Amino acid sequence: MTHAAPSQGFVAGIKDPLRRYRHRVRTAYIKRFFAFSSEDLLKALRRLGIESGDVVCVHSSFDRFMGFTGNVGDALKTLQQAVGQDGGLVMPTQPFNESAVKYVQKHPITDIARAPSLMGMMTEILRRTRGAVRTINPTHPVATWGSRGVGLVGRDWEAGTPCGRGTAYHRMIDASGKILLLGTGVQPMTFYHCVEELIEPRMPASPFTREGFHLRTKDAAGTLHESDMRLFEPGLSSRRRMSLLVPELKSRGYWRDGRVGRLEMILLNAADVLDACEAKAARGEFCYIDEPGHGTQTQGPE
Repeated sequence: MTHAAPSQGFVAGIKDPLRRYRHRVRTAYIKRFFAFSSEDLLKALRRLGIESGDVVCVHSSFDRFMGFTGNVGDALKTLQQAVGQDGGLVMPTQPFNESAVKYVQKHPITDIARAPSLMGMMTEILRRTRGAVRTINPTHPVATWGSRGVGLVGRDWEAGTPCGRGTAYHRMIDASGKILLLGTGVQPMTFYHCVEELIEPRMPASPFTREGFHLRTKDAAGTLHESDMRLFEPGLSSRRRMSLLVPELKSRGYWRDGRVGRLEMILLNAADVLDACEAKAARGEFCYIDEPGHGTQTQGPE
C-alpha cells in the first residue's frame, strides 16, 4: 500500500509550534543568564573606552540587545548619558534601504523634517529627540545630539559625495570621533564612505558614479538646498566587505571590542580607520571582493 507524502502545510503546521517553543526557551534562557540593565550597558561602554565628552557615531541593531531589561528608548538614553550633553552622538538616518541611486530616482527632493530614518528605530528616535539636529544632505543625513555632535553640522549639501569632504563624517576626523558598533559587526560602518573619497585616487576603480546627480533637500523651514553629487556606484558597493579591514585594524592595535550580556560591541577611532585603509591602499588592497560570493580582496595595479 502506497502512502502519500505529507503535505507542506501539514509539515509547516508541526514546525511552527516547535519554532515558537524554541524561541520561548531561548528567550527565557537569555533573560535568566544574560540579562543586563541600562547601568550594566553604561559600565560596559566605559570599559570599552567611551568617555564623557566624546563624539561617537553609533550603529546598532536593537534585535541584538537580547536580555536587555529596558527598551530602545532606554538604550538611547544610556548612550546619551555615556557621552554627556557636552559630547556628541551621531547616527546615520538614510531615508532608504536600497541604493542611493535608486532612492534619488524616486525622490528628487528629500524633506529633512519629514523623511523618516530607515536605519533602525533608535536612529528615528534620535532624529525626533528635542535638541537633535539633522544634517541637510539629500541621501546620507545624520542625526546629531549634544554640543559636540551638533558642532559637526555644516553645509553638507555642498559636498561632492554624500559622506566625504564637507560632511559630518569628514568632520569626525578632526573631532577625534569614535565609531561604536552595537550588534552589527563592521559591515554597516558608514564612515568608510568618507574614506572611499579620500583614497579614491589610489583605487583601481572609482567607488562613485561617473555622472553627477543634481539633487534637492528641503530643510525644516521649507528652504530648498541644491546639491551636485556623485553617488555610490551600485556594482562596486555590492562587493564591499568591511570584514577585509579587520585584520589590519587588529594588527595595528586599533581594534577594541567587548560584550555585555549577549550584545557584541566594537569601538574604533575614525582617524584609525582612515589610517588602516590608507595602509592597505598603499599595498594596493581595498575592502571589496572580486566577484559576489568570493572572498578575494580587490587588488590595485602592481
